[in-house]
Amino acid sequence: MIYILDAYNVIHKIPWLEAKLDEDLRSARDALSQACENLANRRGDISQIVLVFDGKSEYRDLPQTKSRKLKVVFSDTGETADERISEILKSLGYSKNTMVVSDDNSVYNHARSHKAKHMAVADFHQLLNKMTSANRVETPDKHDKHIDPKTAAQINAAYRKDLGI
Repeated sequence: MIYILDAYNVIHKIPWLEAKLDEDLRSARDALSQACENLANRRGDISQIVLVFDGKSEYRDLPQTKSRKLKVVFSDTGETADERISEILKSLGYSKNTMVVSDDNSVYNHARSHKAKHMAVADFHQLLNKMTSANRVETPDKHDKHIDPKTAAQINAAYRKDLGI
């Protein structure tokens, strides 16, 4: 199965990837690339994952991966990722061995017209989570600010003690 991802659509729909945008765009792209490379390497049914990013031709700063299972593609100046995905689908012909990941209706319709399968970003997120859970590695989320009530009470007690109240 070849997975084709509408990469920025995916980044903006998966919370831990969207949080990477607080660092910079490159961090979010790198994190998605790494997660997809790990997924492709762990799943025997995935022959390749193609990440399609919107971009200007002259600003392609994401290094090309050496992995045979991961391909990074930037749309050309004046071309959208949706258009590039459509071109990739055309080049593959009518293949039921292709999965397009996006929540964009235009991309979904292109996938259908080329007989490709479609996966919502939420389902792809679950797939990533299943892979990380199966390998006992949690999806990185440094921006999760939730702590359990017991720990919160201990922190508050220590803080009050330090303040002398």
